[in-house]
Amino acid sequence: MIKKQHVVNKFVRLICKTLYRGKIRRVTPAVLIIAMLITSIRDYVQLKGRASLQDIARHFRLPESAVTQMLAFWIKKGTIKLVEQNQPLFCQTNQCHSCSSCDLSRNIEYIWC
Repeated sequence: MIKKQHVVNKFVRLICKTLYRGKIRRVTPAVLIIAMLITSIRDYVQLKGRASLQDIARHFRLPESAVTQMLAFWIKKGTIKLVEQNQPLFCQTNQCHSCSSCDLSRNIEYIWC
């Protein structure tokens, strides 16, 4: 499973780079799907105004690493801005106030510019 996810992330990264540079020569169904996902992620962040990495990944049912690559495309374009919170967001488990056991990806938010 990990190897499959690594291959998918590598493929998404490659597609994002080629889309950003405008060097797509042949449009395949996979390229169209990735392009539609990238656009959908942009629209989701625009609609919400502010969304965490975990929320976006959960909404699109994608791994956070793949979503990060797709969001990097819009960050380079200047459409979306990455904001890292110094203080933790509300804990999903509601077990503590310091959130020392929570994942750091919860502190990453993306804002529509």
